[in-house]
Amino acid sequence: MKRVTTLLSLVLLLSSTVWSQQRYLNEVFANVSETQNVRFSTQVPQPKKGGGWYATISAGLPINVKEHDTYNRNLYMDIFQPFGDTKVKRPVFIVCFGGGFVIGNRKYGDIRDLAISMAKRGYVTAAIDYRLGMNVFDEEAALRAVYRGVQDGRSAVRYFRANAERLGIDPDQIFLAGHSAGGFISLQNAYLDRDAERPAATRSTRYRWKGWFRSKSYNLPDQGCLDCVGDNKHLDGKANAVVSLAGALGYLEHIEGSTDVPTLMFHSSNDLAVSYGAKQPFKIISPLVLGFDLPVSYGGSMVDGRARDRGAPRKFYSYNRRGHFVHVKGGDISSFFGSVLNLGHLHTDVLPRISQFLYDTRLRPAGFGVSGATVVRLSATNTQTYTADVAKDAQVQWQVEGGKIVKQVGNQVTVSWNTPGEHTLSAVPYNTNGAKGNAVKVPVLVMDNLQELKADLQMYPNPSARVLKIKLNEEDINEVKAIVYNERGQTVYQGSLQKQGTQFNLNVLKLPLGKYYIKIQNGERMLHKTFLKY
Repeated sequence: MKRVTTLLSLVLLLSSTVWSQQRYLNEVFANVSETQNVRFSTQVPQPKKGGGWYATISAGLPINVKEHDTYNRNLYMDIFQPFGDTKVKRPVFIVCFGGGFVIGNRKYGDIRDLAISMAKRGYVTAAIDYRLGMNVFDEEAALRAVYRGVQDGRSAVRYFRANAERLGIDPDQIFLAGHSAGGFISLQNAYLDRDAERPAATRSTRYRWKGWFRSKSYNLPDQGCLDCVGDNKHLDGKANAVVSLAGALGYLEHIEGSTDVPTLMFHSSNDLAVSYGAKQPFKIISPLVLGFDLPVSYGGSMVDGRARDRGAPRKFYSYNRRGHFVHVKGGDISSFFGSVLNLGHLHTDVLPRISQFLYDTRLRPAGFGVSGATVVRLSATNTQTYTADVAKDAQVQWQVEGGKIVKQVGNQVTVSWNTPGEHTLSAVPYNTNGAKGNAVKVPVLVMDNLQELKADLQMYPNPSARVLKIKLNEEDINEVKAIVYNERGQTVYQGSLQKQGTQFNLNVLKLPLGKYYIKIQNGERMLHKTFLKY
C-alpha cells in the first residue's frame, strides 16, 4: 500500500509540474527533431570575392567583393520542431547568425541554442544561411550587402508561408530574429518594408572597385524588390514580429508608427562592433584599415527612441557590460569563439524575455467580453446561458463557483445557479496554437427574494464618459455602498455614495474604456447592473 501511495504522489507531482508550465513561455518539450539542409532559396546572385591585401591577411574574408561580378547559389536552413507535437498552426521563429556580413553560418552555437530552445517551447524554428560578402571600402556598395541579407531573410519567411499546411504552422505568426548582422536583417525586415524606402545603391548604379594595383568603375545591376529574389516570390516576406540582438537600422525615418510590427531589441552600451547609438559599425578598427568606409547605422537606443516617439510597438532591453554578444555569457572574444565552437551559453534572461514579448504581442488571445445575466433570482429561472466574445476558432475553458455547468457548445456555456450569494464565472480562451489568454471573471449575484433591493435602479447616461448618475425611487435612501468590477471580475472602485439632490453620482472619468458591473447595496439589500464607459 505504501508503494502505491508513493507512486500516486509521484504521478500527482509530475502532473502539477506539467500543468504549471505554459506552452510558448516554458520548455514544455524535452526533445526536438531536426531537419537539416532544407533549401529555401534557389539560384540567387552571390558576388565573387575581390581579393586584395586585406582579404589576404584576413584569411580570405569577403571584405572587398565584386558587386559587378556574381554567380548563382542556393540557400539552406535547418528546421527544428518539438518532438511529438500534435498542434497545428504553430508560430515560427527564424534565427539569423551574426558576423558583419563577411563571416558566419547557421551552425553557430548561439544560433542553434536559440532555435532549439524556442522549439522546446512549442515553436517551429529555423537557423538560416544568407549571402555573405561586403565591400567595406565603399559606403554605397556596403549597403548592397545588407540588402542582400534582408532579401534572404524575407525569402525564409516566404518559405514557411508557402509550406504552412505541410509544416503545421500559422503563416500569420512568423517571427524573425538575429544577432549583429542578423539583427540588421531583422530590424530592416520590420521597417524597410516598401520599395520606395530602398537605398539608391540597391538600384542600377555605378561604383569604383579597387583591386591590388588598380581601380575601375563598374555598372551595378538593380538588386530587385524586397521579394524579387529567391523562391515563392508571390508571397509577402515581412515577418509578424522581429527580435534584434545587437542589431541596428540604416534609416530611422523608416520607423513609421503604430502600424509597424512589434520589435524587441537587446543592446549593450559598451558594444564595440555595432554602435548602441549612431556610428559607423566597427568604428574601433576603422582607423587601422586604410580606405575603410561604412555607412552610419543606428543602434538599439536610437531605434527605441524613434519608435517611442512615433508610437511604434517595441520593447528595448538596455545593458552596459555585455559587449557585442549581448545574449551570450562571457566577454566578446570568449563569446565569439564559444559561439563558433558551439560552446556558447545564453544569458538566462534572454529567452524568457523573447518568449514573453512574442506571447504578449502576437500569440496571446485578445481581450474579450462575456455576455449573460449577472443577476439571477432563484425564484425565477436559475439556468442562464453565457457567451464569450472570442475568435471563431478559439476554445474556451469555463469555471464556475456556486453553480454547475450543464452544457457547453463552442464559445457558449449554460450554468445552473443553485446557491444564493456572490459567485464568479470564469472564462479562459485558448487559440488553436495552444496559446492561453487571460481569464475573464464575471461576478454573478444569485439572489432569493429576501436579498432584492426594493427599488428601481436607473443609471444615465449609459454609456457614460464622466459621471454616472444613479437614481433610486425609494426617497428615504440617502447613502448606498457601490462596488464596480471590470470584465475580469477585479474591483476597480469601492466606496459609499451620498445622495446629491435626488441622485447618487459616481465619477467614472479615470476608468478605462469598456464594460463594467456595478453593485449597489443598502443594508442587506442589493442590485447588480452593467454600464459602459466610453
